[in-house]
Amino acid sequence: MLRLPRVAGRPLGVPRPMVPVRARPMPAVRPYASATSPRTARAGGVSIKSGVLFAGLSAFAVALTVYGVWDYFAAFRVWPKELREPLRAGLKARNKGQWEYSAAKFREALRIAHTLDDATIGSDRLLKTTGIAIALASVLEEDEKWQDAALVYVDALDEVLQRSESRSPPEKMRGVALAQKVGELAQRSDVLVPPCPVADSDACQTSEPAEGYLAWSVEEMLRLVQAPRSEGPVLLADLDLPAWVSAQDLGASVEALGAFYASHQQADLAVPLYLQAIATLLPPQAQGRPPPTVADRCRAAILMNNISQALTQTRTDTETLLKAMAWATKGLDLATLTSYRAGFLTALPPDERALLLQISGHDPHSVAPVAPVVETASEARLEQVKQQCLGTQFVLLYNLGMFYSMHNDKETARILFQRAMRQAEFLQLREARTQCARALKRLERA
Repeated sequence: MLRLPRVAGRPLGVPRPMVPVRARPMPAVRPYASATSPRTARAGGVSIKSGVLFAGLSAFAVALTVYGVWDYFAAFRVWPKELREPLRAGLKARNKGQWEYSAAKFREALRIAHTLDDATIGSDRLLKTTGIAIALASVLEEDEKWQDAALVYVDALDEVLQRSESRSPPEKMRGVALAQKVGELAQRSDVLVPPCPVADSDACQTSEPAEGYLAWSVEEMLRLVQAPRSEGPVLLADLDLPAWVSAQDLGASVEALGAFYASHQQADLAVPLYLQAIATLLPPQAQGRPPPTVADRCRAAILMNNISQALTQTRTDTETLLKAMAWATKGLDLATLTSYRAGFLTALPPDERALLLQISGHDPHSVAPVAPVVETASEARLEQVKQQCLGTQFVLLYNLGMFYSMHNDKETARILFQRAMRQAEFLQLREARTQCARALKRLERA
């Protein structure tokens, strides 16, 4: 994990409203809607004109790799000899980008695994068979065979659910992750999945399959952490989590459902869920938990961006716009300070670093210094988090520029677009740089 030493400084807490995790049922929407298409605001507010906000960068599903599927395959001694050859071949083909052959070998391994008795396949039978299914589905996703991948995930989830109450905690977590993947893919217009299959779950009682799977994953996660049964709201950040459930898993589960509602222009349902997810990433220090990691902070920053976008999807009146600007500013503040202290901005010229800090409300001369050590699992993970944090900065700079443009503050918008364009150049994001250039031209014409 990437973690900065705790230092005194500008408080990074966010509002922590007491809100229900399971929101009211959503009204009918067009089936299998895309989760990513930007919409134009209704008449009556400030126009977004021809520009669109950049979508959030958050990968909101519980990552199935959290269960070590690929690392697990690397330890071939844990697999019976009947499975080693197809698994080895499938993994090798995957690493070479040979998706069709890789999928065929993983299908072969999955078929064989289902024929083996418990004594042959060994311990953790369910985790092994669903792990192979996850490997197969992820390869199908790489090959953009979304429908096939979704059905593999559905079958794996059915396998987990058939174990009923005999499931171990890791097996239940596997079910949560699989439900989120089904819910994620079900939002694509080219994917059809069956309804959420848990008949006794209130979360599944919806006409929208994606919502059912995502809401059930939240419901199941709360059961796993033994949330108190009450009619009142649940504050996720206050729950005592068992060792096998991380705050990141819990937050991601809620975030996925929030992203679904945001994609359907339902800010009243999306924003409270985003706030819950942020609270799990940035819990109060008094709770005795470790300080948030660098990745946690940057993930929270993009969620603040997502809140600002959700607020302005259908309303752009002045009051709503100011709220959105406040959340985007808070996100930029967090992303910039985190990136600075993690050393991600050291490649920038000193004047550009100072400008970024000033835009985020920090005095470059008094801000805490770059941390001498950043704990990390690997250099590859460090680079991944660096790109996430700097990408988050870009999104927030650009979107704040859009908000200030809508607020008729052209000078501030120009500064933000120029800084966003420089960030896009630094990250070698050609399309993003083009978008910034177009935004600057629109300002000149306005």
